[in-house]
Amino acid sequence: MKWLKGQKAEHMLLKGFCIFMLLFPAFYSPYTDVYQSAYYGGFSWAYLCLVLYIGIQLLHRRVVRWRSWFPYLAILIAYNLLSIYFNYKYLHWYWEQINNTIAFLFFMVLVSGKIEPEEGKRDIIRFLLHCIVLSNLASMIYFLMGYTKLLLCNNQFVFFELPGNFYETRHYWLYSHKSEYALMLVAFTALFVCFREKFMNWITYTASILVLLVCLYLTHSWTGIAGVFLIFLGAFIDKIEFRRFQWKKQYLLVGLILLLAAGGFGYKLFSERNIMSLGARPQIWTAVLGAIRHHPEGWGMRFGESAIQVSESLLVNNGHNIFLNAMLRFSVPVGICFSILFLSVAVYSVAKARSFLAAGMWAALLILLNMDYALMSLQMALLFFVVYLVCFYKRKVQHVE
Repeated sequence: MKWLKGQKAEHMLLKGFCIFMLLFPAFYSPYTDVYQSAYYGGFSWAYLCLVLYIGIQLLHRRVVRWRSWFPYLAILIAYNLLSIYFNYKYLHWYWEQINNTIAFLFFMVLVSGKIEPEEGKRDIIRFLLHCIVLSNLASMIYFLMGYTKLLLCNNQFVFFELPGNFYETRHYWLYSHKSEYALMLVAFTALFVCFREKFMNWITYTASILVLLVCLYLTHSWTGIAGVFLIFLGAFIDKIEFRRFQWKKQYLLVGLILLLAAGGFGYKLFSERNIMSLGARPQIWTAVLGAIRHHPEGWGMRFGESAIQVSESLLVNNGHNIFLNAMLRFSVPVGICFSILFLSVAVYSVAKARSFLAAGMWAALLILLNMDYALMSLQMALLFFVVYLVCFYKRKVQHVE
């Protein structure tokens, strides 16, 4: 028990979580195909590490100030009670509720906990950065081998290639879709920029950023690429001392680089996409809202197999929006509770961080989340971990220093 009470167990569990999320994301599902297994992620080894971590924190460290978290916990309890009711009566899929609850509790424990700056072998942040770089280097090799997605599900390895006649090249790696991979790469970029000092020197830092940018290009997610510009812009503004502002050559140089990159990105984007139509998203959202009105109890296990007709030439099996999909899948009340919880994390994070980097990161994330089903329940905890490090932990360390 003394070993469990110490930080060693907590650090090992967080490192195990990083390994299972980024290097060996094994999970179980009623499905083994690429698309349905992503929608129905069940037990995962990464989340088992989190359950043990949360248990140790709550039982032995008493980190949570319950009164200050009362509104958050009240909505989380309502989310679970409503999920149990609709699952029992209509939906029959409990794992989404379980995994989301673990992720929301993990965020609460992280923010409430007093995690000291790690040193040496206990430096969890540096360990996470190394795992991210290794994972994405493997992603690039995997793409060059001709594969798009690697699935570790139900004790099986599934190697997925896009059909030869597919309309574009894209890359998923360990994630459900190119949009989810892009979302995580955007978050990882914010993490790298925030913790520049964790890298050995500017060469390893630049090389690591380039690995993420190359992988982001391979996803073919223009929304994700645009999101990275918001992160770099936010970090650039954070460096400016407005009270003693003077035009400097480095400001002009960085601004010129960002402007040229944005111009090149805009040219490439407009050549491939009709941005004015937003990829038919308004029409998709309207059709999905109609389906939600007809099925306020949620689709449940129908999700992913049933289709919604948007036009004569367009059918979709999801709402291309994480908040609409929460209502479409799990009922209107459950979806509203989920949306309130998730958006409260976003608003609270930006308010506490007080940085343009955090604001740029969340702006990029929310754009992706509103344009696609860009986050599954099994990735949410890793996203919250990155959000905590960028928006909360960095500020704690600065105050200590």
